[in-house]
Amino acid sequence: MVSCKQIQQATDVITQPTPREVYARDFDKEDIAYQRWLNAYEIAQKDSLQAPLPFSLSGQLQTPNYRAFSYEVPIKQGERLYATVASEPDSLQFFLEAFQKNTNDPVARSEENGTILTYLAERTDTLQIVVQPELYANGNFQLQLYTQPSYAFPVSGAGNKNVQSFWGAARDGGRRSHQGIDIFAARGTPVVAAIEGRVSSTGERGLGGKQVWLRDGLFGASLYYAHLDSIAVRTGTRVKVGDTLGFVGNTGNARTTAPHLHFGIYQGYSGAVDPYPFVAQQEIPQGTIIEVPSTALIRRNNAELRTGPSTKFTQIAGVQQKDTVAVYGQAGNWYHIQLQDSLKGFMHRSLLELLP
Repeated sequence: MVSCKQIQQATDVITQPTPREVYARDFDKEDIAYQRWLNAYEIAQKDSLQAPLPFSLSGQLQTPNYRAFSYEVPIKQGERLYATVASEPDSLQFFLEAFQKNTNDPVARSEENGTILTYLAERTDTLQIVVQPELYANGNFQLQLYTQPSYAFPVSGAGNKNVQSFWGAARDGGRRSHQGIDIFAARGTPVVAAIEGRVSSTGERGLGGKQVWLRDGLFGASLYYAHLDSIAVRTGTRVKVGDTLGFVGNTGNARTTAPHLHFGIYQGYSGAVDPYPFVAQQEIPQGTIIEVPSTALIRRNNAELRTGPSTKFTQIAGVQQKDTVAVYGQAGNWYHIQLQDSLKGFMHRSLLELLP
């Protein structure tokens, strides 16, 4: 006889339920606490708060937990998004999901009992990140949202500061635009493989002078390295990330400029794409879990409630003095709060009196 558990496991292989859906199986659907927890998730999916990256939020959870966190985050083609949660105690369970705006099917999610979600952007987009703790979570947590490049930086020892000409810059008096980025470095600096792949072409020709083309798999992108002083690989060579392909120079139409690498990315039928997000080094937020009070009072009338943790974000309400609000978490000098009518937003700490 096949057990119910085995049947469920076989069904899950086909239906691919989310960890959150698997967790929900342990509850009676008529359980009022469970219904409130479920309702918090559904409301969060409709939120439109914004989190500028990198973003870090610390908060406190009290059982039973009826909170779910939702933030819209911008992401560029070539970036990899990370959403992570740390907690005290570390046994707390969180469910992380990423949605494209106005859709109900997640494009990425954390694994069962996992505390990290990753998503590689194949296009520039805005994602909605929804994070919900387990129903009976009790403790402190820190949520972090940030991006990292999907490729390694293509010039050894260089970084963002070495990029001095960007995608779309005018060329030839405006007759064409720059289809790549220029990374300036001393002549002879090693130019390295930003991905693992195969060298599809090398040689000296055209505007690019001495150049190397690196292919990312059979149907992947082609990476273009131009103006090299010399080439260190042959066509057909398999390379790993960090292997030397050549050396920075100014051959081709760069003879009158300082030595630099012109770096481009070409993707199938879409042609050239902006390579900067693929390689730009991004900050990873640092910090420790801190205890944040769960309630606060408004200090003055018409206290500004905004869609994000900065005065750059839209004001969505003016809150009256002495109103009590629920504190979801702290992001720098800003607090994610919820009003008594369930409206959520960010408010500066100077406008709040935190309650013990």
